[in-house]
Amino acid sequence: MRKILTFAPILCFCLIQCLNKSESRFPVDLVLELKNAKSKFKIGTDNRTYHWKKNPGRQSGLPLSRKWENTQITFNTNKDIFLNHSLDAIYFPPGQEYQFTLPKGTYKFSSHAGLLGEKEFQPSVSGKLKLYTQSQILEEWDFTGTTREQWNKKETLVTLEGDFRLVWESKDSDLYIGEPLLYPSEWLDTLVSAQKPKSVILIVIDSARKDFIGAYGFRHSVTPIIDQMAKESVFFENPFANGNWTKPSMMSFFHSEYSSNLGLGNSWFSTKPYQRKVYYGKKRDNLAKTFREAGYYSKTIMNNVFFLDYTTVGLDLGFHNSYQVGMDIVDTEVLTNHAIEFVTEKKDIPYFLHFNLNTPHASYTPPPEDMKVVRSIIPDSEFFRYESPVQRYLGEMHYTDREIGRLIAKLKELGTYDETMIIVTGDHGELFSPEHDYSYHFIMQTRFGHGETHYDEEINVPYFIKLPKSIVDNIGKNTQIRISGQSSLLSLAPTILGFLDLLPKNSTYQGVDYASCIRNSTPCPKESYIYTEGRMSESVRTENYKYIRRYPGFTTVRRTSAGEPHTMAEELYDLKQDPKELRNLSLETEGEILLQQARADFRRENFLKRNGLRIWIPPCEETVCRDTMSMSVQGSVYDWIAPPTVQIASGSAKTISVTKESKDPKGTNESKEAKQPMPEEIILRTVNPELGAFFQFTRNGKTIPVRFGKYGLEFQKSMTHIEDLIISERQPDGLYASPLPWVYNDGAFSGSGESEVQKEMGKEVKKILETWGYIHE
Repeated sequence: MRKILTFAPILCFCLIQCLNKSESRFPVDLVLELKNAKSKFKIGTDNRTYHWKKNPGRQSGLPLSRKWENTQITFNTNKDIFLNHSLDAIYFPPGQEYQFTLPKGTYKFSSHAGLLGEKEFQPSVSGKLKLYTQSQILEEWDFTGTTREQWNKKETLVTLEGDFRLVWESKDSDLYIGEPLLYPSEWLDTLVSAQKPKSVILIVIDSARKDFIGAYGFRHSVTPIIDQMAKESVFFENPFANGNWTKPSMMSFFHSEYSSNLGLGNSWFSTKPYQRKVYYGKKRDNLAKTFREAGYYSKTIMNNVFFLDYTTVGLDLGFHNSYQVGMDIVDTEVLTNHAIEFVTEKKDIPYFLHFNLNTPHASYTPPPEDMKVVRSIIPDSEFFRYESPVQRYLGEMHYTDREIGRLIAKLKELGTYDETMIIVTGDHGELFSPEHDYSYHFIMQTRFGHGETHYDEEINVPYFIKLPKSIVDNIGKNTQIRISGQSSLLSLAPTILGFLDLLPKNSTYQGVDYASCIRNSTPCPKESYIYTEGRMSESVRTENYKYIRRYPGFTTVRRTSAGEPHTMAEELYDLKQDPKELRNLSLETEGEILLQQARADFRRENFLKRNGLRIWIPPCEETVCRDTMSMSVQGSVYDWIAPPTVQIASGSAKTISVTKESKDPKGTNESKEAKQPMPEEIILRTVNPELGAFFQFTRNGKTIPVRFGKYGLEFQKSMTHIEDLIISERQPDGLYASPLPWVYNDGAFSGSGESEVQKEMGKEVKKILETWGYIHE
């Protein structure tokens, strides 16, 4: 339970000294307090399955028996522009009530209320929400005649006597109280008279290439607002995204962790149930969650379904409020207008706003007035050197800049610009160069797009941070602060949180906190290796080389949409000699030494965590043993590790074959004093964190049984879909002495999480299985 200070002098001191620090815990967020509240009845299942936009919330920490009391509920409030407005809410079916224990005092209760009927096509919704403290009624809101699936703002002042009770009286309607927040009145009064809060706006420009922005050297400034802001900022000279398309990139910089290490993968739009299980099953810090827990109001305004859980594409990151427009072209102005309304309404409280403009993204359709301005800026002799899509892209960049300018102008008008931290970046770039037209072309069917390659033009993005004036004054540098060398967006979250002293203790953020070196005037750490994910592909960039690798089975690419297929498992570029990445050294003898170095660097850094399917081949007890194994896995193959005596080949994305020839050393003079031979291990790393598989193992032409999992159950030929059975977090007992091959999934990434009690129970189960004859030692 957060402690609310009620004495004005203490509160004022805390406000001045602690605002924007992790100790500051205003407002009281009733969703986060829900686990400590009393509910009239528990809600453990979905009562309204007809409403496909509803899913159990992930932020309240409720037990499974109560999980549906908190839900990220989304209303499609404007079908013309596909406006999905999603709020983290408390759910009230008819007759439900909640009682919270809170410190005495006067609060402003702020919320949004929305209703659904018990039945899908119910013609009307109605009911009364009553607010109590002790037995005293504070407020009554009558929702008779309310339009269903619409958010209605509700605010009131309440004086609490140690508790706060909300009672929903209705016969046939459900109530959702979105973003229920209690602001202590003393805190609000002091905040208004004190200095402006250090709010944060993260502006993400979809598909923004760094080299088309004047601040990064583009000769003609089609982005004057951005260019001017960059002059006032911590400016990263050569930043890179950690994904070459939106989902893996945005998830990585919101969490400061690679998308695949979050369980989400990088290959396709959908988020599978097993990926959600891994993501939600582990502690995950992200920007929305950290700001919210530090007392910031958190909102995302976007055209980006990856932050909405109900879509089967995205996830619930924990924003109080998610405003998502799904209609392209018209979305930009709608989103900017809403952002302007938001910063005006919330000007007196600290907030975190994620503002995502999809404008430069294909199909490149800028307003005519912006194309006219671009034509006036860029001489014809240069403008017509660009292909038509690139010309329109320039118009989109100017349009984006103009819309950002409207938001900046409003902040200045409100007097909040100086103390607002503003971050500008892109989630990825765009592929324009005809020399780099090596791709699958399976989405856009054209070179112009992203997600297919790892060249700099597709991952090199703008990135700078305009700091609040008070922080700049403390640093003592009133000019642009430049971060030289390559950097990555993996460091975005810890850096902006570091400037605000909001980095949680023992956080899961992995990137570099540049705020620390800037504030202390010490040399900043170097990001020697920048890793980027793509669809079934990945890359590592150093200051000297770029190494690109495609997963087994995904190595065939084509030169144009018309064909010319060829295999390109790896690419390697010497960035010192070949900065435009035109000469692939992985195919040349001259690049052999650098290629070996790049492969070694890639394996040593081990960027992605993967489950390992561990295959143990027993020692040879015949004169000569010729072993073969074929395997087909449920998910795709990522990589493998094998001793030099084993040869592995991959016939497709899901199959591998293993061959090994060995001799029994017992009869040789050299080995009479040798130790007992040990089984040899192959580690097959898979794309998916959970695994089902088909195996067949032969020794000298004879198919022999294989032991599986922690118990070593024997199967003559194969086993399929054995995710749970084969997982074992430790080497199974008897593995080294087994005369048969043994296969188990080490659960290194998804985890099996055996407790000590479960381990002991496992021993008992093994004894029973041995008694039944399933296990033969």
